Amino acid sequence: MTERDNLTDPEKSKAYAQTMTTSANELETLRAELQALMVKFGMRALKLYQTGTPEPLMPGQMSYLIKYELTNAIADLQDPQNLETIINATKEEWIKQQQKPEEQE
Repeated sequence: MTERDNLTDPEKSKAYAQTMTTSANELETLRAELQALMVKFGMRALKLYQTGTPEPLMPGQMSYLIKYELTNAIADLQDPQNLETIINATKEEWIKQQQKPEEQE
């Protein structure tokens, strides 16, 4: 079945439109969650740096440290081995969620 097949049947079209709306909302939620997680990475870097010096962080230092931490976190995610781990975990989760409730027991 293709996207076009969903648009020729009014009931399927309505269900497809609802799925697309839900998916768009989910994407926005995931983006917000990812941004919040990245803030935690930045905070971790600042806290770690601050433990090594009594001097308060300067705004330029903060930007540099946060950017450095985020760049490294993104690079870690893009590492082929990490991507493969995420892909496999996602496949496993998909299979688990597709099982019928009585099969999960």
